[in-house]
Formats: sequence, structure tokens, C-alpha cells
Amino acid sequence: MRWLIWVGVLKATVGFSQMEIRGVITHRDTGLPISGANIVLVDQQNGTSSDSEGRYRFGNLPRGVHTLEYKYVGHKTEIIQVNLTADTTLNVTLEDAVMSLDEVIVSGSAQRVMVRESPIPVQTLNAAQWMMTGSTNLVDAVSRLPGMSQIQTGPALAKPVIRGLAFNRVITMHDGIRQEDNQWGEEHSLQIDEYSINRYEIIRGAGSLMYGSDGLGGVVSILSPRSPEAGVVRGNVLSTYQTNSGLYGFSGFVNGNANGKLFMLRASQKNSGNYRNAYDGRVYGSNFRENLNLNGMLGIQKKWGYSKLSFLKWQQQINIIDGTRDSNGAFTRTQLTNGQEEMVTVSNDELAQRSINPANSQDLSNYKIASNNLLNIGAGALAVNVGYSENHRKEFANLEQPGQPDLYFFLQTLFYDLRYHFPERHHWEITIGTNGMRQQLTNRGNEVLYPNYHLFDNGVFLFAKKKIDRLSLSGGLRHDVRSLHIDKLYLDADGRFQSQPANAVTIVFPGFNQTYLNFTGSFGAVYNLRDHLYLKANIARGFRAPSVPEISSNGEHAGTFRYEIGNINQQSETSLQTDVGITYERPQFFADVTLFNNRIDQYTYSEKVNTASGADSLINGVPVFRYTQGNANLQGLEASLTINPAAARWLELSSQYSVVLAENLSARTPDERYLPFMPAARTITRLKLSKASWGSRIQNASWFIEWEHHADQERFLAAFNTETRTPGYSLINSGLALDVLNTSRKTLFSLYVTANNVFDIAFQSHQSRLKYLDVNPATGRPGVFNMGRNISIRLMVPLEWRIK
Repeated sequence: MRWLIWVGVLKATVGFSQMEIRGVITHRDTGLPISGANIVLVDQQNGTSSDSEGRYRFGNLPRGVHTLEYKYVGHKTEIIQVNLTADTTLNVTLEDAVMSLDEVIVSGSAQRVMVRESPIPVQTLNAAQWMMTGSTNLVDAVSRLPGMSQIQTGPALAKPVIRGLAFNRVITMHDGIRQEDNQWGEEHSLQIDEYSINRYEIIRGAGSLMYGSDGLGGVVSILSPRSPEAGVVRGNVLSTYQTNSGLYGFSGFVNGNANGKLFMLRASQKNSGNYRNAYDGRVYGSNFRENLNLNGMLGIQKKWGYSKLSFLKWQQQINIIDGTRDSNGAFTRTQLTNGQEEMVTVSNDELAQRSINPANSQDLSNYKIASNNLLNIGAGALAVNVGYSENHRKEFANLEQPGQPDLYFFLQTLFYDLRYHFPERHHWEITIGTNGMRQQLTNRGNEVLYPNYHLFDNGVFLFAKKKIDRLSLSGGLRHDVRSLHIDKLYLDADGRFQSQPANAVTIVFPGFNQTYLNFTGSFGAVYNLRDHLYLKANIARGFRAPSVPEISSNGEHAGTFRYEIGNINQQSETSLQTDVGITYERPQFFADVTLFNNRIDQYTYSEKVNTASGADSLINGVPVFRYTQGNANLQGLEASLTINPAAARWLELSSQYSVVLAENLSARTPDERYLPFMPAARTITRLKLSKASWGSRIQNASWFIEWEHHADQERFLAAFNTETRTPGYSLINSGLALDVLNTSRKTLFSLYVTANNVFDIAFQSHQSRLKYLDVNPATGRPGVFNMGRNISIRLMVPLEWRIK
């Protein structure tokens, strides 16, 4: 009954009138209608597309200011704001453009930020661009954007890296809900279905104050497809095959709007064999599978706003690559023979299998339910998002008890986000809000690496934007409180760590209680110097409290091949980052250059522990790593250039370059000068040919060839043999895409073919953890190499029908 009263109040607030926006979208050069253009009603998170005559319509809209985004491939994005007081017709013409800065960013709830007005560098990747990446996991898709890279543990596990910063320094948002799945670990990946993503938005830098503390590196915002217009159901069937590992994947999707009653469902699966490269052949233990991933949503959308209830079920099984070999260089595995462990050579038949080893693997699952709500209150809007997730991480490493997890982390997180967007007045846009989470980790495995803990986090913020002629100003302040309670850790008579005092011999971790407080802020400006020239600058202060592993680790982590030791005296990291940039945009030419400098105090990293003789310190044959801190400075450059001549719109040449130079300012010796896991400088140059229409049955055809070069990485943490130099390498990639139409000019299917590493070059990424596995005794080469030549084929069949 109470919710009915609230709905009645809201209806009285916004009024009962139902208004609509309709219009026709045409090409500016030809005047012809555009079919298939995407139109987004940003504030209502609703989308549609133009029909064969270029027509579109949004109905049942509330009175007030609305922002519409009009997009079509190869054309400049148009942004129109309208103060809706009656039914309105908006006819829009789109002009050719090599790239558009007008794109709207909606990272979070109902927060509209235009790229051209953001002083913080922002990058996007949409579903069509993702289809051409040939990615093997969620992070792989965005790792080639400027300023982005990834820490890899084979083709299934990857962590996003923004400007050299990863782990808890990067916040991941999924449809406005913070994603928490043990991201502190090097082998812990994002547990979201790759096929469910419609759009990525990357905020590079610490100006992410609306999303929480920890975002010293930036924010990765992952967005699902928006609901279609009323009376329409859209969807697709997607199939994927990759030649290198035999990866195959399938996904089915429906997304509908029955006159304001919203529904969405996606079901996916993925299965991959062992990948190969020219030096290692098939890499044993690199196979993985995702049996059945589910995403769904039910909601209602009316003139008062919307309310959506969504759920996620994600599950993945991964073998662990340990890289052990015999004297001939063949991979080996451990098995029990008459109760004794022995090493045996992996056969060719085993390399071809896809089974999961119950004694050397990970079983990962993530369950989430979330409520996303937007209430139009007058000309303002109140956004309320709440999400609860359960994350199960099981790691198996016991031959005597296969299928029994040695490590089992059960992580529960309740996240909340409440923000109010004031009506725009005198070109001011102001948002106030609060967000945070309550989190609990419980050990359920046979062994314990981290003690159980409880965490409570809350932040309050104010964000404002102001437009003054050619000058756009934006910034805000945030205050965070994080309370952390870590339980005691015990040692039993067999020398094993345990989280409960029963049968304990001694206490090895005394417990921990600490509250962290800090202010952060960001301020920036964009000045439109000339019609096509923009100058940008931003300064931001960031804050990150230490994580539980950094404080309390004391044990062997099977997935990382390390014995990890924490530091109970860990301090919070604080950062001061500055960005300056210049952008030049014309229909035929686009150039962007950004310089950044990020000073981080109490930067936390792990380094190897050596014995007095200089050899690796080992516990049970596993190298020991400890967490340490020091002041650090990261500076770098990101540049991109795209040329698309007016006389040859079918030709596009683009190039991007990014580099991060990181130093440990607290280094005591030259070997300690650099920081670990820093990406090498990278250049990607691409030539693309495209044709809008090819006969009556093919449209949006394109082909590209690119050169991807990674420079030598000679700035590495050499102290205690933590890292080694990584030689540079160059790869050639190519791909094509096209839509096949039926006789009614409707798309039958879309085909995407991408060939990565065409010449099958054997290489190791500096950020690959497999680089530090055992030396191959037959060749003398250390570790395991990255994937060789891989051809990815994706076929998507669109679905659409009308409903009453």
C-alpha cells in the first residue's frame, strides 16, 4: 500500500499529461532518410532506432528538459536538448564525420556528461566495435583503447589497467552498481558475461568522485542494452568461434517494452580448449568454460520515471596454468600413484581435451540482484540504485581431495547509491549524492589465506557543471569513511592457517580494526578556443584505503604461485593527478593529445623476498612475496590521430600511441626504481576501407589491416628478481565486417571476422603473469608465451517484432 501512495504522490508531482517526441533523420549531404540510426533518450535511459523511412518516436514522456542523442556509424553524433511542454517534432540531419566529441557519457545513474565538455579523458567502446576485437574475455575487449592495458593469466583471466594502475585502484560499475568480485588479486577477473555488454565507458584518471573511493586509476563502466521504444521487442542470436583454441560461444537475447512494461533476458555459454603458440605448442591448463550465464530484467517505465529489477548469474571454470615441463620441454602434470605424488608428461590427447582438473583449477560464480530507479520530481530527478551480490571463489590444489576447495572465498556485498539531480538553471547542473557498501568475506575452504572480515564504506559528494559561452567548468568534492574489521587468524597443530579458534595452537594475526577518513575532489575546464579546437585541463585528488590482503595475507595463494605476506601497518594511498589535453576535430580530421602526471603517496606493491645469499626465499617450494609501500609518480601521454578525406570517405587512416613512465620515489637502490606491472609503450596504426552499400544485399561493409607495436619494456622492478626485461614485438591484425540484407532491406545477419597476430609471432606481454613460470629446459626460454594466430568469427542474427 505504501508504494501505491508514493506513486500517487509522484503522479501528482509530474502531472498526468503524456507527451511525445517524433521526427525524421536524414543525411545532410544527400537529404535521404537514414535507416537504423540510434536515438537515445538519455535521462530516461530509453532507446530506439529509425525505420526504413528515417522515422522515430518516443511516447509517454514527462514534462521538462530532455536530452536526445542521435548516432549513426560514420556520422557526427548530434545532441539536442528540448524543454518538453507539448508534443514535439524534431527532424535531425546527420553529417559525415571521422569521429565525434558530442557523444553522451552516462556512467552512473541519470548523469549526463558530454565528451566534449569533460575535462577528464573519457573513452567509449560500443557493441559493434567490440564485435571486431576478437576478444576472449570481458577486459580483452577494452585493453587496446588509449591508456588501457590488461594484466593477463592466460586467455580467460584479465584485469583492467588504466594508465598503469590496476586492482583496487580501478572501480568497475555494472549498470550503476559497483562490481565487487575479489578484484585485489592478480588472477581475479571481472565476473560479468562478455556477451551481455552493449557499451563500455572508461574514465581515465582520479576524477571519478561520484563512484566511490579507490578510483585512483579511473572507472570502467559497463552498460547493458537500453530498453527499446514502447510496443517493440528486439534481440539477437550470437555465435562465436575462434580457431586458435577452438573457443565457441552462443548467446540469445530478447529486450522488450510492452507499453512501459520492460523485460530483458540473455542466456550465454562459452567453451575454450587449450590455446597454442609457436614456441609452446598447446599450453596445458589454459582451457576454460562458462556453462550457462544468465542476465535478466523486469521493470516499468512511465512518465514519472522507471523502476527496474535485474538479476545476474555468472559461472566459470578455469584450469590453472602452472607451466611445469620435462627435460624435452613438454608440459607435465602431477598425479597420485600408490599414494605418492609424481610428475608425468602431458599427452597430446590430454592437450586436446577440455576437461577441468578437479585438483588444479578454479570454480568462480557470481550472483547479483539489483534495483535501478529514476523518479522525475518536477524538472529534477532522484536516482536510487541498490544491489546485492554473492561471489563464490573456489580454488582447487589438492590431489588427495580433488573437488574439495583448498581456498573458498564467500564474499557478500550490499551496494547503495542515492543521488539527486537538480533542475538545470542558469547553465548550472548540480548533483548531490551518497553511495557506499557493506561487505563481508567468509572462508569456507580447507585452508585460509586471508582472515574473515567486515567492511563498511560510505561517501557523500557534490558535483557541479557550468557552461559559460565557450568555457565548460566541472568538478566536485567528496568525503569518504571506511571502517574495516579483520578477524584473527590462527595456526593449528598441522601448521595450517584457520579462521576459527577451535584446535588452534597460536594466533598468527591478531585481528584489526581501523577507520579511514579522507576528502577527495576534482576540478577541470574545457575551453572551445575555436570552432574545432578544444583545450582541456583537470586536477584531482584520489584516496584508497588498504585492502584486506595487503594488511593480513599470510599463506600460499594457489592461483598466483606465491606465498603472500601482508603488512599490518599499511597506510592509505592518496594521489594528486593533473591532466592537460588538446583536441582538434573536423569532419575529415581528428587529433587528440593528453598529458598526465599522477603522484601517489604510500603506493602499495608486492616484491619478492630474498635470502641473505640473494636467492629466492621459498616456503614449501613457493616464492615469497611481501607487500610494501613507497611514494610513486606516474606520468604519460596518450595521443590519437584519424584522417578520413572528404574526397574518399571510404578510406580511413588512424593511429594511437600511449606510454606510462612510472617511478618509485622511495627507492633505495637502482633496482627498486621502477614499479611492477607497468605496460610498455604501444602504437596501433590502422588502415580501414568501408562501403555503405554494396549492391542491394550488403551494407556497412568494412575491412581493416593494422600494425600493433609494443616497445621494449626496460623500466621494470628488478629488485629481488621481481620482474625481468620484456623484449618488444609487433603484430599484424586484420578484419572485415558486413551486414547481409533481405529483399525488404532488413538485416538478415551481421558477420564479423577478425584475425589477430596474422603471422603467428611468438611473444610475451610484460603484463602477462605467465611470463614468470618455469624456464623451458629444452629451449632456455622462461615462462609461457601469449596466444599465437587466432581468427575470430562472429555471426549475429537480429530479431525484432511488434507487440500490443
